[in-house]
Amino acid sequence: MPEDSLLPPPSQDGLEELHAGLHDVLRLIEIEHTLLKGRLESLRADTEGARLLEGLMVLGAVLQQRMGDLLQICRKVGKL
Repeated sequence: MPEDSLLPPPSQDGLEELHAGLHDVLRLIEIEHTLLKGRLESLRADTEGARLLEGLMVLGAVLQQRMGDLLQICRKVGKL
């Protein structure tokens, strides 16, 4: 796999890169959650689409929590 010239060179243990990557993914999940919430507000509450979006938002909240847990593990292990 070719290296991306926009990314910094990897550190010896890679933990800092893992931490930064997890942080980026968490921000993307937060953006997605905001977009879904805006879309949900435009739908009638009792439609199938609204129920589907509500489920996706719950899944997103679970992912946010798990990503936060992983970030904490990285901070502890790498003393970041």
